[in-house]
Amino acid sequence: MWELQADDVGALARGAALVGGGGGGSTRAAALVAERALQRSGPLHVVEAGELAPDAHGAALGLVGSVTVFEEKPLSGAEFTTAVRALERYTGIRLDAVLGFEAAGVNALLAVAAAAALELPLVDADGMGRAFPQLDQTVFTLHGLAVSPMVLSGGSGALAVLDGVDGLLGEQLARSAVVTMGGWAMVVFAPQSGADLARYAITGTIRRAIELGRLLGSGTIDAILTRHGGRALFRGRVVDVIRDSHGRFGGGSAVLEHLDGGRYLRVEFQNENLLVLENGEVRACVPDIICLLEADRCVPVTSERLRYGLELDVITLPCAPAWRTPAGLGLVGPRAFGYDVPYAIPRGER
Repeated sequence: MWELQADDVGALARGAALVGGGGGGSTRAAALVAERALQRSGPLHVVEAGELAPDAHGAALGLVGSVTVFEEKPLSGAEFTTAVRALERYTGIRLDAVLGFEAAGVNALLAVAAAAALELPLVDADGMGRAFPQLDQTVFTLHGLAVSPMVLSGGSGALAVLDGVDGLLGEQLARSAVVTMGGWAMVVFAPQSGADLARYAITGTIRRAIELGRLLGSGTIDAILTRHGGRALFRGRVVDVIRDSHGRFGGGSAVLEHLDGGRYLRVEFQNENLLVLENGEVRACVPDIICLLEADRCVPVTSERLRYGLELDVITLPCAPAWRTPAGLGLVGPRAFGYDVPYAIPRGER
């Protein structure tokens, strides 16, 4: 067990933005929510998944819907407790801890705020190890764990309980519900046993995000690449951005010209950065984390912020091992997002 303090939130926000891989939303508003929650509650107890008793229960939670709308219509603070208490009433299970379903972007910070509001420990783990666009793209779905009953709590006080659904149907129904609920809602998944969280959750992701955030704050990416197994792919200037509004998520591509000229890189994104090609050759792809940072500033750039003229460093970080299995690639590999390319573990990695 360790303690997360209000002073750690800035580093957590930077690191969570990085592992968002272009998605996960701007962490600005969520960082304020988390910092204020910790200022009120004091330091937060963070537990390793393996420290939970096997028969204890934890539930994954976070924001579903539009982060932009969330920033315009911020939460009241009651959404966390409303959703969790409703889940406890419905299931008859009292939660012993909570965790984020993704420890990236806004949801890494909202998990902190939720744990503080509920006066529960936060598990240093999550269901993705990065950001993915869909609620069913978690290790809970991957390993056949129940995700329902799932409860959604909106800013208006409305509640929705989804039961008898698998990950994909839960994703589809939740997206429909948040439209009616004002554009976003807090969602909490079915309780998981401590034994299953220790066995299946992606562990150490809150601590990793804080460390990454501190390294980013030092203004260099070299330590990130060395300590976290990353690769530097390209440094260039954005010369074209094409956005596709036909899909469910914000998709498109950005073309970068190398600062030395003569080389071009294309980044394909659907919220998250999913594919990088140079001269038609795949340099990196999902499920590995493709990160864009403002050159010389080490500031992560989301896909919404991509624009002509930005000078960017393109790096990758390895995904959790669970996603490199055949089943994991079936759920979150390049073909799951419509790219007919194979995934290969980058040279030099196992």
